[in-house]
Amino acid sequence: MKRKLIFIIIITAVLLSGCKSLFTPEGNLLSDAKKAEKQSNYHAAVLNVFESIQIDNEYKKAIEFLKEVYPKANSFYALKIDQVRAAGGASVNDDVAMYYKFLHAINEAARTMPNVIDPSTKLTLTLTYTDYKAELNMANEAAAEEHYQKGTEQIKLKGRENSKSAAEEFEKALSYVPGYKNAEAMIQKALNQATQILAFFPFTNNAWNIPTAQFADIMQGAIISSLMSDQGVMKYTKIIDQSLQDRIIEEQVGSLSALMDDESRVEIGQLLNSNIFITGTIDSAILEGPNTTMNQHHRSADIEVEPAADPYDKDNTSTDADPYAKDDALSGNSSDVDAYGTTTVEADIFLYRKSITFDVTISYKAVDVESGTILNSNTIHVTAEDSSEWAEWRGDEEALTWEDQQLIDAYEESVKSAQQIASEAAEQAGSEIASGLTSFLK
Repeated sequence: MKRKLIFIIIITAVLLSGCKSLFTPEGNLLSDAKKAEKQSNYHAAVLNVFESIQIDNEYKKAIEFLKEVYPKANSFYALKIDQVRAAGGASVNDDVAMYYKFLHAINEAARTMPNVIDPSTKLTLTLTYTDYKAELNMANEAAAEEHYQKGTEQIKLKGRENSKSAAEEFEKALSYVPGYKNAEAMIQKALNQATQILAFFPFTNNAWNIPTAQFADIMQGAIISSLMSDQGVMKYTKIIDQSLQDRIIEEQVGSLSALMDDESRVEIGQLLNSNIFITGTIDSAILEGPNTTMNQHHRSADIEVEPAADPYDKDNTSTDADPYAKDDALSGNSSDVDAYGTTTVEADIFLYRKSITFDVTISYKAVDVESGTILNSNTIHVTAEDSSEWAEWRGDEEALTWEDQQLIDAYEESVKSAQQIASEAAEQAGSEIASGLTSFLK
């Protein structure tokens, strides 16, 4: 037994020493490095194996892999630089900068690598490295200048999309060389040209039975909140502060009720210096409930009947006398069916459901302030509902199903009020309208 235990320990140690990828961080890194090499991602392969060796500088498999992949990576990226320069093309400066970035990273890793013993020679492993910092800086400068010039050309062109493209080009220039020329100021100029300023005007309520007077306000708040949480939208969009907008409207037209047509909204939009205004109508609303319904169902089940006890047979000798009596009764071979067999039990269950539903249809549109043209429009339908279910019963409990028991154990619960369910619908409608506006605004 002792020998067997020692053998198991030795085998386990051997397996663990050969399977670092399954149990250690350095093993996982080596595994990732080998996967990266197979995908020709030599930059990641080299950096992963370097990190693996930093954790365990005696990890033989990682050291052997490093000796193989490091020179291969240097040759690969040097060749790539020659190839893209020879081929030319629109992305040549980007590609050259990227490959020099990779070369610089792997050679810096080699320069700062701790002392490692080569398993083959038993001597300190020496890796040849090159300082690519000057070449990388020159490549970054070339790429930054190219994107800066593209941005300069784009910003001269009219149109929002051209201004957005210009901002993106200046941002790329800064990604290569932080603080490059006046790229930051040019980004701001391009953003100002590309930015749309939104004004929100009240939605006209054509539905008479909305149970909350704040429905339109809640919906508009949800629209604005959803839009503002989307960075892609807000990069090129500003929303006019509602209190400022209300004050200007009050000064110019006296009340919001005067903004009943698009012509007057366009005039106010111009006063607000907005590019687009959002408005719409609540076309219809239907509130149902709270209603309570009841459905009655009959349940029946066959259950096994235990043999009736004989009050005069205190020693229970009657069944012992004939051990096959029960089997005979169940198979119909005995006249004593009342004592052994099945019987049918029945119950009635009353299923209750209390529910409230609010359906609303809303139309919205985005209008260009300068021309009065409708830029985007849609009609949405939203349903908000709440319900509660429970049950009562009478009869034999053994006839009830498991689902019946769950409803019987539940209690009658109140559902949301009409005001609550309408507010919920307003939130849903606001989110859905914002979703429709998002792609348009981006």
